[in-house]
Amino acid sequence: MIFTTIKKPDRKHFFYILATLTIILLVTACTGVQTYYRLDAEEPAEEPEIAQETATDTVVADEDPNQELILRLQRMVDSLQFQVDSLSMELETSNSRVAVCTDFMIPDSIVFAGTTFRLHNDRIYAKFEEIYQNELKSAHRFLPKSGTYFPVFDSIFAEQGVPLDTKYLAIAESGLNTMAKSWVGAMGPWQFMKTTAKGYSLKVDSFVDERRNVFKSTVAAAQYLKNAKAQLKEYGADDWLLAMAAYNAGPGAIIREIKNQGGTDFFNLIMRVDETNRYVWRAVAIKMIFENEETIFGKKFDREQSLLDQTRSVKLVLKGHYKIDDWAKAQGTTVSKVVEYNPWIEIYQTKRTKYTPINEVVLPPGEFDILLPKESAPSGSEVANIEKKFQEKNSGYFKYHTVQKGDNLYNIARKYKTTVANIKAANNLKNDTIYPGQKLKLHGTSGNGSGGGSGGVYVVKKGDSISSIAQKLKVSSSHLIKTNNLKVKKNGGNTVVMIYPGQKLTY
Repeated sequence: MIFTTIKKPDRKHFFYILATLTIILLVTACTGVQTYYRLDAEEPAEEPEIAQETATDTVVADEDPNQELILRLQRMVDSLQFQVDSLSMELETSNSRVAVCTDFMIPDSIVFAGTTFRLHNDRIYAKFEEIYQNELKSAHRFLPKSGTYFPVFDSIFAEQGVPLDTKYLAIAESGLNTMAKSWVGAMGPWQFMKTTAKGYSLKVDSFVDERRNVFKSTVAAAQYLKNAKAQLKEYGADDWLLAMAAYNAGPGAIIREIKNQGGTDFFNLIMRVDETNRYVWRAVAIKMIFENEETIFGKKFDREQSLLDQTRSVKLVLKGHYKIDDWAKAQGTTVSKVVEYNPWIEIYQTKRTKYTPINEVVLPPGEFDILLPKESAPSGSEVANIEKKFQEKNSGYFKYHTVQKGDNLYNIARKYKTTVANIKAANNLKNDTIYPGQKLKLHGTSGNGSGGGSGGVYVVKKGDSISSIAQKLKVSSSHLIKTNNLKVKKNGGNTVVMIYPGQKLTY
């Protein structure tokens, strides 16, 4: 039995492209300087907008003689960059030194999702062999990773009544990468678009993206396939393979081809887009690699531990937005580990005016199944105390909202999972009028201006001072100043806090 490593790309070709790319970038840069700067100007001339390329290149050329050259060079740069990226990937694959058996013969037929794929036809065989060779390049990555995710897929597909071979589609979709994102915005191991994801009850917002939740997105993928199969069945096409093609192209596209061509199964339709046809054949080739792994590579790759064996699942219920750092520590782990096992949790960025945003791990109101390291040991009493606090509405991460230009009470209430009535009551608002810079309390009782220190809003009266208000409300002056972002000025040796009658102070 003869083994060979995957062929390495030509290094000379690789470095030739890099050198050419560098030269073109330098030429482009020089052209840009000549175009955009005047030698006699003290400051650089304003950079003009680069017109979008249109069908009539002469229009662009008339506006700027160099523009057409720049656009052509940019297209060359993009093309060469693509070749560099492709060669880099091939080089990475070849350096992994995965041995491939040259004696391995593709079988005459393969059973996939209960259907036999026959490869006797020379044209079909040649196409399949090309797809198989392409999938081999990344097999050394997806074979080990399958140990993590395939037990999850098999469990869900068996429960949902979907062919177990469907799991190979996840490799064709994302290479089993939970963070995979396509150029059109599809996300996660099953590459859901945002609109489709929400239609299958997957949450996508600033705090979570459940397209990256292996469990929920796999359930959604199974439901999508079952729905697609049911739609196709109405047109006489009771075929799982066509349902899988519909996962790539959409049921509507497959139904159109059924109407146009008259075929009702995968082998009797010519897909309008070749990618849709190749998509299913890729999954078949991937299954063949799994089934012949030891023959092809002369060994079986070590599998990563199943996600089901690595973790324990904990249900977490929140009534407000909360940071989960302390909860993670009380569970015997770290917030970093929580994010690692739950890639659907977004890193929420707190925007600051002058500095780089702050990364926080915040979960919104809702019920979540959180995966934690199996070996983590929780502190029961500490976890209970923290989770009790999580039941308070928005008293955690978001207590206040600073009104921005364009805000209205309805949108603010929707953002923080509360109501307009609650916000008006908490802030003693008589109507829906708000203004930029205003600080709104999101939950709590309203202030009546008489004090009592119960929390709410105090309306400044004529003759009031910060110290007198603080004494009346039984809070500190510094608390009022900080909470309401009050301006403080020095007047000689005295400190003056700027307030005015009618002003609403949150306390």
